[in-house]
Amino acid sequence: MYTRGVRLGSLAGPVVALALIAGAQAVGSAANAERKATAKQTTEPYAPSPGAARIASLGYREAMADLLWVRALVAFGGEVDPSARSIRGLVEAIAALDPAFEEPMEWGALAMQSFTMALTQDDYLQVLRVLDEAMARFPKNYHLPQRAGEIYAMRLKSDDPAQVRAWKAKGAALLARAIRIPGAPKSLGTWVAHLQTELGQRDTAIRDLRELLLYTTDRESRRRLVEKLAKLSNTSTEELTAEIDSERRKFNEAWDRDRPELPPSMFVLVGPPRPAYFDPATLADDPSIPLVEPTPLLPPLADDVGEVTAP
Repeated sequence: MYTRGVRLGSLAGPVVALALIAGAQAVGSAANAERKATAKQTTEPYAPSPGAARIASLGYREAMADLLWVRALVAFGGEVDPSARSIRGLVEAIAALDPAFEEPMEWGALAMQSFTMALTQDDYLQVLRVLDEAMARFPKNYHLPQRAGEIYAMRLKSDDPAQVRAWKAKGAALLARAIRIPGAPKSLGTWVAHLQTELGQRDTAIRDLRELLLYTTDRESRRRLVEKLAKLSNTSTEELTAEIDSERRKFNEAWDRDRPELPPSMFVLVGPPRPAYFDPATLADDPSIPLVEPTPLLPPLADDVGEVTAP
């Protein structure tokens, strides 16, 4: 059948498609409206204890760890509002099932600090416990001590000034540890120096900044570190840059010559290899070895000491 030169049958497909699209949009709009009107669920995801997770896995521990990992991701991004405690439970169960599974440990510490959660002091302490376990398992992951250091330095609160100072010192030490791990942003050293200065450790801050500048290659990070060091040492940035560049060239020569297999941050700590032997004669002239005075001899015992006289 034709109408004005158009076959009506050829219009059937497009008309049906348009009708399906309109229907899908209507259904989607109704579903979105119902979702907004419905309150979010409050039931948290089930997190088995580490021991129960091992038993429930029936020997398939890695598969069970993957299942719990998916459950944690779905719970965190879905309609359920998980608490830091439930996320921690899932992360601990995963760690018990597969200790080499690194990603859930780092993710869990970050998820437990999500802006969607109103964290308490106890929640932050739970995060730190997860991070402590993760740092022991994965010492090469700089994100872990960095996040722990940030919590100690910024998040934990107390009315006791001594406790606050102890937490801040712990945070500064963890951040300093994170910076020395390969891949960590060296510009973080400015914050570490700030914390150390607040703690009265100005000399330590200057020493650590000079060490970082020896092996920091990023130009912007070097600029920020030099500016912080110049401010602490009351030195001009131009003079300091020339001095650091000279020290850096010497450091690179020694590193390439003595221990190129080590990361530069490790070479700073261990230095060049020690000789396999030493000459004992050199110890006699070493002023760092204290002289030991000879012990005087005890007087001899009398001849009758210890003898028993007959009655």
